[in-house]
Amino acid sequence: MIESRKSARRFLKSATRAEIDNFVHDANLTPMQAKILRLHFSQEFSICKIALKLNCCESCVRKRLAEIYDKVAKL
Repeated sequence: MIESRKSARRFLKSATRAEIDNFVHDANLTPMQAKILRLHFSQEFSICKIALKLNCCESCVRKRLAEIYDKVAKL
């Protein structure tokens, strides 16, 4: 994983729900990205569980997470 994405992931893992909500607004995430972010970090769903819940493949969830990490790194 790219170092900037690793640091973004660490930041999100330690963030509170309020900080995640603020980030969703500040980073201008798409509704799908916001949903994946909240499921993965606030509710601690696995990538597999998110994919099942959203009726998509795991690779789509991973791609969206990478996009989220890139947006976090830019802030």
